Amino acid sequence: MKKTIYFLFAVLFVACNGSDMNSKYEKTIRDYVLKGQSEVGFKVLEMSEQGTVTVTDSIAYLTDEFRKGKELFVKRIELAKKLTEDLQTATKLKSEYDKYTEDIERMNIRIDSLRTLPPDNLQGYGSQNPADVLAVIIRCKYSLDISGTTVEETFDFYLSPDGNRCYRKKRV
Repeated sequence: MKKTIYFLFAVLFVACNGSDMNSKYEKTIRDYVLKGQSEVGFKVLEMSEQGTVTVTDSIAYLTDEFRKGKELFVKRIELAKKLTEDLQTATKLKSEYDKYTEDIERMNIRIDSLRTLPPDNLQGYGSQNPADVLAVIIRCKYSLDISGTTVEETFDFYLSPDGNRCYRKKRV
């Protein structure tokens, strides 16, 4: 009997603690969505945690974005190199041929240096633990009542780990 009471107390404690966190998330999301507009009605319909963003996730994302940007530059230089090679093939003047050869060599050097370039957008992550949580992802379905018209929206909100700040939202 005593164990049952302790178990019920523990369940009640966890349930109350979870709803407190939801109300904290709700306040942060409400403030972010309304941005100070008090004449708009806001009501949370559903809210659930979708996961977290860790230092490792952030590094992987930034590295991938850097790689994509770098590949775009490489493709542009390769296109310019191809056009220069076509011009070189079509030219009959030795001076122009030599100039195109120099340009092609310069482009090859740039392509090689870009391909070996390490990400430069990871400042600040060196001393952080890879498992540290940077953001909590909360999926929230809410309704807005604007001048008698009700609109329902669902977004993933990226909140600080303590739930006090919203970094961004993404439509689901």
